[in-house]
Amino acid sequence: MIQAISDFFNSENFMPHGHCFLWQSDILWLHVISDAGIVAAYSAIPFALLYFVIKRKDLPFQAVFLLFGAFIFLCGTSHVMDIWVLWHPDYAVQGLILALTAIVSIATFFMLVKLIPQALMLPSPAQLSKVNEELNHANYQLEILYKQSQESGQAQLVNYTKALERSNQELDEFAYIASHDLKEPLRGLHNHAAFLLEDYQDKLDKEGVERLQRLGYLSHRMEQLVDDLLYFSRLGHTELAIQETDPNQIIHEIEQMMETSLRERNAHIVVPKPLPRIVCDKPRITELFRNLITNAVKYNDKKERIVEVGFLESVDSPHGKESDVFYVKDNGIGIEREFYEEIFRIFKRLESPVSGEETGTGAGLTFVRKIVDRHKGRVWLESKLGKGTTFYFTLRA
Repeated sequence: MIQAISDFFNSENFMPHGHCFLWQSDILWLHVISDAGIVAAYSAIPFALLYFVIKRKDLPFQAVFLLFGAFIFLCGTSHVMDIWVLWHPDYAVQGLILALTAIVSIATFFMLVKLIPQALMLPSPAQLSKVNEELNHANYQLEILYKQSQESGQAQLVNYTKALERSNQELDEFAYIASHDLKEPLRGLHNHAAFLLEDYQDKLDKEGVERLQRLGYLSHRMEQLVDDLLYFSRLGHTELAIQETDPNQIIHEIEQMMETSLRERNAHIVVPKPLPRIVCDKPRITELFRNLITNAVKYNDKKERIVEVGFLESVDSPHGKESDVFYVKDNGIGIEREFYEEIFRIFKRLESPVSGEETGTGAGLTFVRKIVDRHKGRVWLESKLGKGTTFYFTLRA
């Protein structure tokens, strides 16, 4: 076997191909230069095809490109052998290279035949151009429709906003008128109950006296609710008296006003560091701080009730990062998370005050949110049951 292979590649009995040209230099070098040029071209084409296939991985029929590149490369190799055998009669090697070239050529042909139907289905440049024009036209139409719908949507939004503003204003006016008109009969009812109790107390039995006292309490309670409703309606449509304000002075005034109450309840207001000056409606912000501090004292079961009022340059909130944030923190009974929004509803009181504290109407936190809204800010809270609550708010007036 080895001997047969050795005999096959033995070229001692052959003459170089140059003898066919009688070693005539002009003809010899014409073939050499021509074959060399073909080799150079056939060597460059496969690398160009390979580069193209690598860069365009989405290209269909990649196998054909690779086979065609191999075919061209082998053709170039066969021309290298044409130059080689001019001086070295290695015709066996030349024949093997030609045979390999033939095999790759035939494989390329059959793959081309197989892919021709698919290739014929590919759109022509003219068809692609037409489709591209149609897509551009459709895109232009969509842009016009989107712009029209956006303008229409904005107009509708403006109309809805105006309608909502009118509705809110009408509701505020209705609440103002209704609460104002209710005050007089309620006051009359309370006064009549007091007069009856004063004039006929000795003629009434114990149950009658208790009923009149209850009637006086309920009418007084109703008057408080009406006052709160009237104040809430005024918050909605009264213009803010914006001015530069010192919150430290506000806290000092509240502390003086609540001095007796704070002393009786062993409560202390703490301001860790001076609060920055702000631009706001001072009476409204005073009301805001007073409500938060009053609730912090009222809903507190600790022997020493601590209310901390402070300012943070930045803090995380449910709405994202907030800057320039005030807070009122207590060590009271806390609030369950599910009621974080409920407590801001008017006349909604989820917890009873600690024993011995006066019961309010449940409108204080509603006023707080309304005041913050009027100052274009946000209000939110964090709380832990039994450990206390912190109310945060921003003011952007």
